[in-house]
Amino acid sequence: MKSYCFTLVLLLVVAPLSGCLQDEEPEQPGFSWQDRAEIECDMSTNVDLDCQVYLDGFNTPVLSIKHPVVNELWIVDLYGNITSWNGETLRQVANLSGLISTCHNEQGMFGMAFDDDFEQTGAVLLSYVQIVEPCEEPAGPLTLAEAKVVDGVIDPDSLKVLLQVEEPYRNHNGGHILGIGEHQYLWGVGDGGSSKDPYGHGQNTSTKLGAILLLEYSNGTVQPVLNNSSGDPYVLHHGLRNPWRFDVDPSNRLWIADVGQYCYEEINVVQLMNQTNFGWAVREGMHEFDGDFDCDPETSEPPEGLVDPVIEYIHGNGHCSVSGGHWMDWGPQALRGGYLYGDFCSGSIWIAKGNSSNWEAVDVATVGTQIVGFGQGLNDELLIFSWGGAIYQVTDSPN
Repeated sequence: MKSYCFTLVLLLVVAPLSGCLQDEEPEQPGFSWQDRAEIECDMSTNVDLDCQVYLDGFNTPVLSIKHPVVNELWIVDLYGNITSWNGETLRQVANLSGLISTCHNEQGMFGMAFDDDFEQTGAVLLSYVQIVEPCEEPAGPLTLAEAKVVDGVIDPDSLKVLLQVEEPYRNHNGGHILGIGEHQYLWGVGDGGSSKDPYGHGQNTSTKLGAILLLEYSNGTVQPVLNNSSGDPYVLHHGLRNPWRFDVDPSNRLWIADVGQYCYEEINVVQLMNQTNFGWAVREGMHEFDGDFDCDPETSEPPEGLVDPVIEYIHGNGHCSVSGGHWMDWGPQALRGGYLYGDFCSGSIWIAKGNSSNWEAVDVATVGTQIVGFGQGLNDELLIFSWGGAIYQVTDSPN
């Protein structure tokens, strides 16, 4: 999600999100945070798809994940609530709001994953920004923690911190956690915040910031998987600004939606284990990054050792911040066989389709609602998580 400070008016609308500091990141010209009033999902620009309310009444839903044992969908909210849905009723699984910082609009709980041995261990992984009070204090660390599920709910007393990444600012947290099998997990971490990567984290492999980390989680501990000759042993890919959702496709390619600065949003793809430098803050999209507000439309070749995105889109036409999604081998037929993503501000949705030498963005629809992210429903519906608190389902049109 994009990182700009609220005006006082918007802070009053979303009172829990106080403490956005003026030195964290200057506003992009023409940008302002939008009201959380719900904007109904509208698929009228695509007659092959239908969009209806799936569930509502959340604060800011960010993630859905299927329970590995019982027929339930667990839904993670930015404010630390986790809710279960069995197709008929909702029940609260956890309220961890007392552990989580929401001092900034981009802070909160970002991710969850079930242990590969969940049926034996009852363990889940949680990714969030640890609370710091008062909000004027330095930013809390991005935290990966373990907790145990007891009688269908998360026991807050069982929570154990496994790994933390200190961050100088409150924005650009990343925070997505994705299991890839054999007790291995990918954990996305932003560049530490502010603007223009002031400490050069993106190009520094000795820090976990601005990177996709690879870790092994087993028996209540985490450890690195890689045997890096230099740099941080957890860093698999670096040169990222704020990786807001990623997925692995059947060909073992990693798709990363990376939020841009002033001009360009990125979709990156790489073979999962091919360690890659995606260029931030030397590059923004397919362009040299010079820190100016002017968006040069001319592309250029990246310097040796840096890899550009396969797709970019420029700010304008209401676009402001990419919200990553999923490789679609489920859901509506028209969307299968590509990587789905959207834009937070405009509500535009695209799917990246093609092959390893030529990927293109195919327009899906502009749905109107403010897209925080996407999820998979209990019966493989495509879900849209809305800034206003609703979850929409996208299905094949009955017509």
